[in-house]
Amino acid sequence: MALFLLPGRHGAPLPAAHPPASSSPSVTGPRCRGTACEGGSPMDMRCATAPETLAEHVTATGASVQLRYSRECGTSGTRMWGARIGDRIESEAAGGVRTYRAEVKDRAEADTYVHTAMTATRPGTLVRTCFLPTADGRKECFEARVDRPPEPTPRIRTSHPSTT
Repeated sequence: MALFLLPGRHGAPLPAAHPPASSSPSVTGPRCRGTACEGGSPMDMRCATAPETLAEHVTATGASVQLRYSRECGTSGTRMWGARIGDRIESEAAGGVRTYRAEVKDRAEADTYVHTAMTATRPGTLVRTCFLPTADGRKECFEARVDRPPEPTPRIRTSHPSTT
């Protein structure tokens, strides 16, 4: 014997007249700008989609460290990968609010990127980052200045001789 449930009968769901609305927002782009991003996660705030690498350094232990700037969010931060559990990074901007730190806490983080919170920066700001390895404790620091956006290419107008 086969049992068939018809829509609307015996508890079977009725077909929806309209598909259900998505509960996730369809808005793309950053969720903050400048000081509103201070201390926030570049991933959570969508500021890590197309950042510029201001400087990159391979440490004595082989970890890679990047100092990054998000022009659309007006923030800077540091990320590292290839690090060991216990390795740390620090990031600060000249005249900034504070120094942000991140540490590799487990194997999963050691196998992926670890990043500091963001600090508000703008073109011309000097940003400094340091790598502190767990092994020998020898601090490695480097810095970079946030670049000014490229100047728009001026349009050259050519005048044609008038014939009057």
